[in-house]
Amino acid sequence: MSHQSAPPAAVYIIRHGEKPQDPAPKHPAAHSGVDFRGNQNEHSLLPRGWQRSGALAALFDPTHGPLRAGLRVPRMLISPSYGHASKTADHRTHQTISGLSDRLGVEITANFAKGQEPKLATAVVNSGPGAVLICWEHSHIPALASALPLISGTVIPKSWPDDRYDVIWTFTLTAGARYAFGQVPQLLLSGDAETVIA
Repeated sequence: MSHQSAPPAAVYIIRHGEKPQDPAPKHPAAHSGVDFRGNQNEHSLLPRGWQRSGALAALFDPTHGPLRAGLRVPRMLISPSYGHASKTADHRTHQTISGLSDRLGVEITANFAKGQEPKLATAVVNSGPGAVLICWEHSHIPALASALPLISGTVIPKSWPDDRYDVIWTFTLTAGARYAFGQVPQLLLSGDAETVIA
């Protein structure tokens, strides 16, 4: 990530798409996700997660009509690093934004691993103007959000519910170089909730 003076005007954080439940001991394959080639992979998305990946590409870069209010086309896409690039690409965080990456022609940056949220937040704030979309693992999203320079008094939810895949956390730059926090329900697939995370 380059170090420029202007911070991003908007930072979006999403959770990866739908994943398998914890495997049952007798039937692990029945609870496996699938990679882009259709091969079973415990780290990959379920078919519904792949549907969400495609829908997110259209949400952030619509072919017809304007962007949804409050959203911008991201110029940078970020997911966690899982070591080697091919291993990272097989994880659902990367897969969730791979469709948008292909559509925009923007490579997914994976310079930070889970647990390095403060370093990632600093790098994002110094990454230059435009909008940044981060797809992260839900248990680490509150820590990442809290590491951004937020408007004084901002309350970030302490946890991201296990069953929510359908929310975008938005951070909009204000005049004081601090971010205002908001939430946008994705409303992309059947069953997506209209509510935000409390």
